[in-house]
Amino acid sequence: MGANHAIASGTLRPRVQTDVASQTCMTSTAPSPSAPRGFRAVPLDGALLFFDPSTGTHLRVQTEATRHLVRGAPRVVMFGITNACNLRCDFCSRDTARSSDWTVASAAATLRGLEQAGTLEVAFGGGEPLTFAGFADLIDELAETTALALHITTNGILVPSRWHRLAGKLGIVRLSVYEDPRWREAAAVLGSSGQRWGANVLVDDAALAMLPELLAELAALGAADVSILTYVGAIERQLGAPGAQRLAAILADAPLPARISVCAGTRVPVPRLFGGDCGAGLDFVSVTPDQRLQSCSFKPGGWPARNAGEILDAWRAHRAELLEPSPRVGCARRLPVAAVAPPRVAVWQAFAGNNSGECVAVATFETVPDAEAFLAELLPGWDADEPYGAEWRALFEREKVAKPSALEDIRYQGASRCPRELAAIGRSVIATGYDAGDQFPEVRALAWKRGGFVVPGGIHVHDRIDAVLAVRCSSVAEARTVLERPTHPLTRRWAHDDRVLAIVPYQGEGPEDLSALRAWAQELADGRPLAIELVWGGVADADLLAAKQRLGVRLPETTRLCAGFHSFDPDAEDDARAFARSLGSLPSTVAGTTVLFSDVESPKRLAILAYRRGASVHLTSGRAVVLAANVRPRPVPRRGPGAPLDIASIEALVRFAGGVDDLQVEQKYAPWVHVTVRTEDPARIFEALGRHADALDLEVLGGLSDTEPLGWTLRRVLAGVDGPGHPKQGRA
Repeated sequence: MGANHAIASGTLRPRVQTDVASQTCMTSTAPSPSAPRGFRAVPLDGALLFFDPSTGTHLRVQTEATRHLVRGAPRVVMFGITNACNLRCDFCSRDTARSSDWTVASAAATLRGLEQAGTLEVAFGGGEPLTFAGFADLIDELAETTALALHITTNGILVPSRWHRLAGKLGIVRLSVYEDPRWREAAAVLGSSGQRWGANVLVDDAALAMLPELLAELAALGAADVSILTYVGAIERQLGAPGAQRLAAILADAPLPARISVCAGTRVPVPRLFGGDCGAGLDFVSVTPDQRLQSCSFKPGGWPARNAGEILDAWRAHRAELLEPSPRVGCARRLPVAAVAPPRVAVWQAFAGNNSGECVAVATFETVPDAEAFLAELLPGWDADEPYGAEWRALFEREKVAKPSALEDIRYQGASRCPRELAAIGRSVIATGYDAGDQFPEVRALAWKRGGFVVPGGIHVHDRIDAVLAVRCSSVAEARTVLERPTHPLTRRWAHDDRVLAIVPYQGEGPEDLSALRAWAQELADGRPLAIELVWGGVADADLLAAKQRLGVRLPETTRLCAGFHSFDPDAEDDARAFARSLGSLPSTVAGTTVLFSDVESPKRLAILAYRRGASVHLTSGRAVVLAANVRPRPVPRRGPGAPLDIASIEALVRFAGGVDDLQVEQKYAPWVHVTVRTEDPARIFEALGRHADALDLEVLGGLSDTEPLGWTLRRVLAGVDGPGHPKQGRA
């Protein structure tokens, strides 16, 4: 839910839309009118807006008497309250480069300041807002101290257990409709409490076949409306002209009010309340979990946003940059849009809302021909963003790289889709997609089987992605010459002996697709050996400096592999134990839904076997790792109601296991207790947690990540230009 699609300015079926100047009593010399009872009055640029936060009713007036008015704040704030999400397949081993810095106090103070400046609505997203510790307290405080209309976008899984604290305090709840059917349980809870709720549905040409049936179901369940979201950044999932016409016809015949994302621009021929610009960066802004201001979530970067003052200062000072289009395909600002003058008086009813993430696979091979051979094997059956075709199904069945039941899903339901992009750059093959989970696990498994090294992570990435490149030159002098060559303006470059290191933002402010990234890399290398990887969360200057300073230090190595089974699968723990048993005498540690293998000599076989079982796979290289685990009472107890979680006892348990550094045990969001620890012996801690969970009927979700992920990336790309083979460290 990290990608924010603003909705309000793209509303379909407004209650009233009029342009009758005689309906107002204002003259050119009259003062601006006061707000009707229950409405807030805020200035826009040359207009006055009245807004009822309880109903979402807007009244916009533009006359001679309002010409002097200037807006003092963005009307809507899309607020990323947390970067945590309870539906991540690799929940505990997710990239932590983008932190979750908001607290109840800081978020409340910031939003109070924005409300006083003129902001009318806040739509909470993230991440999953219901995982934020104290979210109900935050809503209580804002409801008592501000006139903001408060909304959330949620996957719905936590609604049944959390709703009693939120009932009656929100304008609208937007349910993101994914394949996981549990959003229907949330819809039933919301409907029974009288809460206004709507659905967010992401569409492309392929999704249109089932859209009428889904709209009928949403209407039957009591949805107030449906928000149609279009893809941004997914090149092959853009609506074609026939698809846009078909979508317009479906919406015209929809059994419930339908709204369309402003990102669609005017591509879908439907009635629009106002024409012209989408409003990103002016009418609405996005505030990220790590406290940055962006015009929308499709434009990475941004400016500090730690409080209302910083947000408003950046909103005023960087107006030109905020109004620039996103470089991603699908941004409405990249299309010609005729300016349409708004009516002098307009009344409409709508609440703002926001909402999948990137899937990226990077596999590096021993040689460039190996990478090109792997790509050549995939290309004949590749149909961008379409369900796996017969050739790919046959390939994955023949090579035994997919869970058999998943192949049935592929064959009959079109569950997995081909990557939208697929390209070889040097020794790396990169695939990208756009999905709520892992779009193409079979591709990762086949890369392992063909001798590749699959870079950890890349599942459901919302954060900035940077490309890290190494180029080998014939001498130190030639490396200096390469540094002076013109390239992408946002490229950061450094000489490292006879090699060049370079970093450029990818799918943000830099190259926007794989073809552009490949062209940039090849231009920089100019025929010289090159190696490339992608880094989730971007590369900060301070982190890069620290990693570069340690390139001369050999990092202690221990290869570990985590196989994580889906936390939303009720059989995930049984699947984890069965997988460990299937490997016979191979040492492993099982903790809840995670199976850990330590001192792995060759991860290839383990990775393939894990994918066959339906697990996600994460590899770590360093002796010291960060172990992250979430513990909670089992949702469906196996031995009757258990004792409540004792944070102190869990902390004591982990410390007693030994080898602990930087231990944090906290309840970030109920009922989960979150454990984070730096250790060189994660198996011992996992074993202790597993025994504790079995004894007290607890559920454990766990994972590992390297303590120096950027350091390992730099070493891999430097090693990648030093000749055949796959040395882990490379020379430095």
